[in-house]
Amino acid sequence: MGFFKKKNKGKNAETSFGSSDKNKSSSPQSADSTAQTDSKSSSSSSPEHGKRRGFSRGKPKSPKLKSNSTLSSRSTDSPPSATPVSSASFSPEKSVGSGPKSDVLSQYPPTMEMVPDFIINLGADTSSEEANSALRALFSLSEGDNRHNREELVVAADGHLVPSLLSFLRRSTRGSPGQYLALLVLNNVSIPVENKRVIAIEYRAAHILSRLLCEDPSCHLMAIILVNLTFADADLRRELVSPGPIELVDALAYALRIAAASPEDSATHNIIPVDLSDEEFSPKSLLIKALDASVASSPPSAAANDGAHQISFDPAVQVFPETARWCLCALKNLTRPSRDTYAASAIIESGIVPLIFRAITVETLMVPSGSGEQAGDHNAQMGMDASIIPVTLVNDPKNWDANSLQDAALSTVLNMSMVPAARSYLRQENAIQILSLIADQINNRDDNVIDPDGKAIRNLQCLKSRMALSFLIGGEGYYGQPRSSYRHPDETTILIMASEANMLLELLGDVLHQRGKEGAGGYSAATFTAKGILYSIRCMLTSNSNQNTFAITSGTRLNILLLKAIAHHAFLNLPTADTDVAEHACFSLYLLSSFGFKNPFLPKVFNQDQLLEKVLISYLNSESITPAGKHAAEQILLRVPYLLFEDDPESMTTSSDLTYEFENKMKEVAMQIFVGEAPSICGGAKPLDMIFSRPILRSRIPKKNADSPWDNNSSIKAFPSALHAVQDISFGSKKVQHMDPIDDILIANNIACSANGEKTESYNFMWSWEDAAQSIHKNLERKPTAVKEIFSKVKPSFRSDDTDEPFSLFGFKCGGGPKHMFACDRGGTGAPEPMTRQD
Repeated sequence: MGFFKKKNKGKNAETSFGSSDKNKSSSPQSADSTAQTDSKSSSSSSPEHGKRRGFSRGKPKSPKLKSNSTLSSRSTDSPPSATPVSSASFSPEKSVGSGPKSDVLSQYPPTMEMVPDFIINLGADTSSEEANSALRALFSLSEGDNRHNREELVVAADGHLVPSLLSFLRRSTRGSPGQYLALLVLNNVSIPVENKRVIAIEYRAAHILSRLLCEDPSCHLMAIILVNLTFADADLRRELVSPGPIELVDALAYALRIAAASPEDSATHNIIPVDLSDEEFSPKSLLIKALDASVASSPPSAAANDGAHQISFDPAVQVFPETARWCLCALKNLTRPSRDTYAASAIIESGIVPLIFRAITVETLMVPSGSGEQAGDHNAQMGMDASIIPVTLVNDPKNWDANSLQDAALSTVLNMSMVPAARSYLRQENAIQILSLIADQINNRDDNVIDPDGKAIRNLQCLKSRMALSFLIGGEGYYGQPRSSYRHPDETTILIMASEANMLLELLGDVLHQRGKEGAGGYSAATFTAKGILYSIRCMLTSNSNQNTFAITSGTRLNILLLKAIAHHAFLNLPTADTDVAEHACFSLYLLSSFGFKNPFLPKVFNQDQLLEKVLISYLNSESITPAGKHAAEQILLRVPYLLFEDDPESMTTSSDLTYEFENKMKEVAMQIFVGEAPSICGGAKPLDMIFSRPILRSRIPKKNADSPWDNNSSIKAFPSALHAVQDISFGSKKVQHMDPIDDILIANNIACSANGEKTESYNFMWSWEDAAQSIHKNLERKPTAVKEIFSKVKPSFRSDDTDEPFSLFGFKCGGGPKHMFACDRGGTGAPEPMTRQD
């Protein structure tokens, strides 16, 4: 308790920074929420950053020192171009800090010409009027109408301002006005993209601030500056989290651990006081000591890595709630999608993941129900014990607004779940169950009592949870993906509702066009990435039911956006559309093309202008194309002659909305591409009608003198159609070696003909239609087929007439309402025989 007593003497530091939970309107805004409203200087990436652009000679506004001063940052896909200036020869502490010149400076409005003198005054005593007057002037020069000075301030006076501010902070008293002013100035200059690398790396601000935050976790403004510095390009983020002396993740984890504790936990978990007599101390060693001390005070049965020794979490009772919130926002920034795994690995090693999961754990309070027949009947209908009823949710997602602690925690988990190396650990920490409880809240039927804003916020958080589940469950071991020994037994956790498919469609459109969404449940243009959204869609499409849901609810709109994502890579080479983005988009389009034979695949213009072929041919000629992307593009081209190109009324847009159209720049590039008579376009096999929706069985060819192939259940595998059966023996298959180019439709046709008893290529298997022989069904009664298993796993609906339900394998709703035909058969001649759900 000594550590907290030291912090709480006199005025509480948290209160002195004006950010108590009782006055959240005065708390600083986050990077995401203000990125769109920041000054133009922060969004530019001009190579002229390091040049002197002239001083501001106008009269600046007086500084208004409020805790909600502009606190924002922007992301960028290119590293800053600033050239740092060495400060080794400058020592403001040894300069004259007071005197007649100081008095003269305070009598005039501050200008950029005065910056060198302000820096000299920072060398005075931190509580002196000279130092505080200089800080007020510097704040005025970096705030309001003077935001354009932020880049200039970093290079002014030979680049000595930031080192002087950091030196001032190391000498300041906790919670003092001087410390507060210095942090506000440092925060303002850390906002522009061009300043981030210089401040964080060259001037060692990330290193110094991480140590200062460990010493004083009550100072949430330090965490906010780290949020700004981490809201940066992938290269800078990699440097901040790479193994080395900065140890930023360990510092954030340590501060989060202390800040999120309750006063009782701070006493029982032996919080360690920190003395910065040695500014080079290691946050990692500090975190290890804290974890060891916590384990020592935990029950003997608690393992070191099972989270039982972690502090409890209660959003309403935290020592420093604002610090906890901003530390998680910084971790969210550091885990933004990239090709390296440093951030996820560092967070796992820090031991803070169990606490992050506790921040997003949703629980239902259950209490004894009232007496009466009506209550008992209601509970029986809901499948619950008649003696209890749900009352309310603890930690309800409807309250997780943008950049709340829970929003930042969930975004961190979402980002980490994209990293294959982190998934095994996340599953061990019960991620699937925790995320499923959040995602399933979209089925909550209290919409009539929830306010519209709360519903919008809840739906967004549910969608983020479903996306994280798609990575954990559908991200490996499936068709076109790296092989994995992991396979979750219950894949229904990634089944999406029609409303979720539409939300993903809207989100993908916004991300591809770099748009944000205003209002409750909204997001900035930088909150999500095209890679993350497209990867999630691809993972969700590993489910046959989700393929139907997307095809039926999104029509041609999703296909247009997927093709645009490929074009962003192949035509425009946008930095936001890298090789992974193109592969995820193309493979998703390939899976959905199976529904384009009997339903509209793309509008007519994409066929008339050969836009589809030109995009895919350009992608195939890309040097960075991946094997999976190449296979997907080739298969789509083989299918072009047989796909339906019809206008979808829902995708028709006005002149002011080009979401579902190709922009002029892409059309100009397309005009320069010649398609010709490529064999890959006109040489594909025409699909037989029977390959789409008739369930089929596959069995290994029996050895000599062995039983019939259909007598051994272990050798039989069921598929919903011949086209689905292709996946096991097509791209990436270890069962069949293809000497000739692969044509999935030709393989499906051969499989169907083989099931009909015709002599054709059977790929070393025996095939039979599931409904062809009663004897086969008798042999399978002891083992449900894959089709039956899918039906048995489908989530029960709440109302049979609900239009927002997952679509079953054959396009039926999962409830007991009216049945729909399989998406491939919609608009075709005839429909398969109705099938009832298997319980």
